[in-house]
Amino acid sequence: MLYINDNHKFPLQIYLRTVVIKPDLALSQGAGDISMLQMLVSTDGADAAKIFSAMIPIFIVYPFAQKHFVKGIVLGSVKG
Repeated sequence: MLYINDNHKFPLQIYLRTVVIKPDLALSQGAGDISMLQMLVSTDGADAAKIFSAMIPIFIVYPFAQKHFVKGIVLGSVKG
């Protein structure tokens, strides 16, 4: 997020962050009188659909890769 200056090269998570957090709202009302909760409120259904569609690949891949995650955790926790 700090080193990539081109918006077209942002990863999906950074794009979703910009979709969910509305920085224009904070600037228009003054950053001093707006809480972080009010910045995070989104009433657009399209935003929720974008976030859900980004989660679908994770829900599909994780059950099949879970055994490898558990194996790595077990191997990393054994001393000796």
